[in-house]
Amino acid sequence: MSTGTAPPIDLAVVGGGITGLTAAYEARRRGLTVIVLEAAARPGGLIDTDHVDGFTIEAGPDSLITQKPAGLELCRDLGLLDDMQAVKPPRSAYVLKGRRLHRLPSPSLLGLPVGWRALLHYDLLSPAQRIRLAMERWIPRRRDDADESVAAFFRRRFGRATVDLIAQPLLGGIHAGDIDQLSMHRLFPRLVEMERTRGHVLTFRAPADTGPRRPVFVAPVDGMDVIVRALVDRIRESLRTGVVVDRMENAGARGWRIGTNESAGTPVSARSVILAVPAYVAARLLDPIDAEAARLCAAIPYASSAGVALAWRRRDVAHPLSGPGFVVARRYSDVRVTACTWVSSKWKHRAPDDSVLVRAFLGGAHDPDAVDLDDASMIETVSRDLHSVLGITATPTLARVYRWRRASVQHNIGQSARVAAIEARLAAHPGLFIAGGAFRAVGIPDCVADARAAVERIVT
Repeated sequence: MSTGTAPPIDLAVVGGGITGLTAAYEARRRGLTVIVLEAAARPGGLIDTDHVDGFTIEAGPDSLITQKPAGLELCRDLGLLDDMQAVKPPRSAYVLKGRRLHRLPSPSLLGLPVGWRALLHYDLLSPAQRIRLAMERWIPRRRDDADESVAAFFRRRFGRATVDLIAQPLLGGIHAGDIDQLSMHRLFPRLVEMERTRGHVLTFRAPADTGPRRPVFVAPVDGMDVIVRALVDRIRESLRTGVVVDRMENAGARGWRIGTNESAGTPVSARSVILAVPAYVAARLLDPIDAEAARLCAAIPYASSAGVALAWRRRDVAHPLSGPGFVVARRYSDVRVTACTWVSSKWKHRAPDDSVLVRAFLGGAHDPDAVDLDDASMIETVSRDLHSVLGITATPTLARVYRWRRASVQHNIGQSARVAAIEARLAAHPGLFIAGGAFRAVGIPDCVADARAAVERIVT
């Protein structure tokens, strides 16, 4: 690599998804000089919103979870809080078992009933299965803190039936993963902490009526890319898209030299670097620097998935679509879709008044070939499944396909130990950091918090 570099800036961020953009925004707020290098033509990563013929369609994530405050704090800083909306009532989703949609109990926690009334009317489970669930508070707590799979946790605490009827469709579906491999400690630490501190998870005391509940999920009225655009507006002069980082090297006292596909350009020189990229990209960049750190990054698994957005005239859909949508209990159903969001029922202003908009999902760890279907086959598959479940006979008036190859990080058992080992290796390379969904973060708020923590480490 050429040594003819410009004076070093304070920070180079590799990756322009939500983590990289937030890191750059935070760095600039704190007076650092920064550059963001994004390989794609557009920033935002998995966050992408289409506006087509009066429809607002999310290609990726559609909301922020409010129980993790970092996402809303970022929106507050960007002046977006007045633009946020909550999920429309009713908020209870469904589980598809066979050809029947079973409503999740309300109130509930990750599909688990809260209160005796919610348990009594939980017809997804048989009476015997509900009795087993009610006995959870007398199941002895686990005595060690070893990592445990989602399936093992549910089987042990709530009974075997809940693995296929609750854990797989809801918790596995959220992460497009295999619940026999996904880490309960990484993905759902709240339940693990309840068992550790209280000795049980469920409570069957009806929650006190304290007035309107705080919404769990919120989103900008005009779509999630509002957040991306607001960040880009604040760091625009620091952002370079279509730039592929192909090599990095330690430049000693000058920090790090970063070479890109812009062969005629001068390599970027930066005192610190944040890798806010997929783990397999980090592995490629780290290999010449630290082969063991690269090997650990390369071992982090990913799954591929696809989303298909479809619209119909309201009168052509027999189902009332009352709620945010449904997930599929795979063991009991023969449809290929894994979940379906009723977008126009979940959010305001996402479809014309005389239309409905839905978004169905395919793929994940259990159906890795689905993402390779051509558009026509994917639309036909989803339409056939939804016709049988929702009573639709007409052809859709709109169809859009979104593929996400190797985009769903699998936070499997051992992920925490693996990330700790990577960071221990990078400690020997001052000024080099990792951040984002490939490593510690689970969801957008975590990515925001992780980005800000990385900048804090650089500043201090």
